[in-house]
Amino acid sequence: MEAPDFKRVIRGYDPEAVEQAWAETDRQLSEANAVNKELRLQINSLREQNSEWGNRLKYYEQIEMDLRDALLSAQRIANQLKEEATGQANELLQSARCESETLLYEATRISELKEVEAKTLLINKQAEIRQIEEQIRGLVDQKTELQTLVDQAIHYLEMVKGLLEPATVSTKSPVQVSSEQDSE
Repeated sequence: MEAPDFKRVIRGYDPEAVEQAWAETDRQLSEANAVNKELRLQINSLREQNSEWGNRLKYYEQIEMDLRDALLSAQRIANQLKEEATGQANELLQSARCESETLLYEATRISELKEVEAKTLLINKQAEIRQIEEQIRGLVDQKTELQTLVDQAIHYLEMVKGLLEPATVSTKSPVQVSSEQDSE
């Protein structure tokens, strides 16, 4: 706002010019006050918006911090779960290895025992077969001896029969008598 330039008159300033200047100054002051009021309203509105945006920013910063914490927590939990799962997998693998080694050892031991039992049984059966073969040879020898004795007995009986029947003439030939006796 500029300073008014008043004309000098005899008794001071021109009252009309002063009045106009005052009116113009009053109008400019009213306009300036209105602009000032509007600017203050805008400043207050901007302050409220700034405060609201500041609150939102704090809210979003808190959300960001919470999300970071949650992410770090999730990563820690994931790492912990991974370590636990790896540990459990290693334990299961170790347990399975031990169990398979135990089963393999037991199967080998049982197989060896069964093999020894089978060999022992085979040796026993072979011994039994040799005994039976010896008994059979002995029985064959006894049969041969008995056959010889039977043949001798038949021969002696024929001789005795021939001695006992001298007066009776036999119509049968000695070959027929022998063959009849063999068939009996």
